[in-house]
Amino acid sequence: EESNGDATSGADEPILTDLTISEVEVSHMLKSLDTAKATGPDGIPAKLLKETADVIAPSLCTLFNKSISSGSLPDEWKTANIVPIHKKGDNEHAENYRPISLLCIISKVLERCVLNNVKYRLLEAVNICQHGFISGRSCVTNLIDALNYVGSCLDRGGQIDMIYMDMSKAFDK
Repeated sequence: EESNGDATSGADEPILTDLTISEVEVSHMLKSLDTAKATGPDGIPAKLLKETADVIAPSLCTLFNKSISSGSLPDEWKTANIVPIHKKGDNEHAENYRPISLLCIISKVLERCVLNNVKYRLLEAVNICQHGFISGRSCVTNLIDALNYVGSCLDRGGQIDMIYMDMSKAFDK
């Protein structure tokens, strides 16, 4: 029997109860840092973190996992330096600037590690029939799946009753 793609199956099962970051993940994130980015309030440059990735990854991994399990972050990771960036026009007018927040790079490494873990787990939990807002899936892949299903049923001599709606303009202003 083929699944009907019940979107509620497994909905009561928690999927983020045991989030743990590995040393390999931390090292990979450190090695992928853009060294041209500005430092945050801690003054630690991305170049230093990148070049020492293999040495500092175990300690950072321990710190990251303790932060996750305790639900708290070091205070320094919660602060940012606000810097004005010139957009265009006269340098003398404040409206020609936009603020950017320079965060500690280590906190951004933690955020990227958590994001990757959460994203991976959520994608595992997303129903295979979900095509919107999923990388590599689209209306076209949804149509292909529908056509394959119809073809399979017809090959077995079954009957198909289908309603297909494109809601792409449903939420436009």
